[in-house]
Amino acid sequence: MSLLALACQAHAQSGEIPSCYSANQLPLPANSVKRELFVVIDQTTVLDAALTHSLGRQLQPLVVPGTRFRIFSFSAFSQGRYLQPLGGGTLEPPLVDASVRNATAVGKLKALDACLTSQWAYGTKLAAKAVGEALAGSTDTLAKSDVLSSLAAVSNAIRDEATGASKTVLVVSDMLENSSITSFYAKDRMRQINPVEEARKVEKANVQADFGGADVYVMGAGIVPELPRGGKGALNYRTPQALEALHTFWEGFFDRSHARLVAFGMPALLTQIK
Repeated sequence: MSLLALACQAHAQSGEIPSCYSANQLPLPANSVKRELFVVIDQTTVLDAALTHSLGRQLQPLVVPGTRFRIFSFSAFSQGRYLQPLGGGTLEPPLVDASVRNATAVGKLKALDACLTSQWAYGTKLAAKAVGEALAGSTDTLAKSDVLSSLAAVSNAIRDEATGASKTVLVVSDMLENSSITSFYAKDRMRQINPVEEARKVEKANVQADFGGADVYVMGAGIVPELPRGGKGALNYRTPQALEALHTFWEGFFDRSHARLVAFGMPALLTQIK
């Protein structure tokens, strides 16, 4: 059994990815993490098959060597579905420094290269499992949705990452707050909010977030849930004006929280995350 396989068994319950460089007693290359990727999934938002497939297409080119990723899920604190990490780790880059390779035994280099290949396969499976677990636990039957507080909480972990790498945050959520802070609903349907008034409510509730300069992408904003049999479609209709007001509110929230809202998928992201 390989060193990575043994280490993976030891780390399986913690959701971490063991280091191939440590296993082979080699120094990790400088600036080995190029991107910090955070995926935050709202379990009050149920994705249809097309959006689920789109999410996979977005993540596949991001979970690559040189990426440190973390997957979170949340819904409503009052209903026991609080913000929680589901998995993550670092996919280490190949050893390309010629001077280091030339000074390393051939057998150790082969072991490292094989380990890194296995590490990438293990890491992608771990990411897929964590995302799948979050999506499988999603339901539209929960009465509340703590989007603001959950994003503020996860922002602390994002801000505190000090690798110097770029930070990318993907939020999978309808972005419809329904909590003690405020509600974006009225009579069981999405209402057209006033972004300025809602920002005042957030300030009054002392919700403070700091994403440390991250780029933020949103998928699922304003998504229309599947109607139950006999349901009325009018209750789930989203007007263009209501969606634009939702976009404006969140753009302001992320701007005040030291982040840049790059794309706001309503509900699908129309471009690939960069």
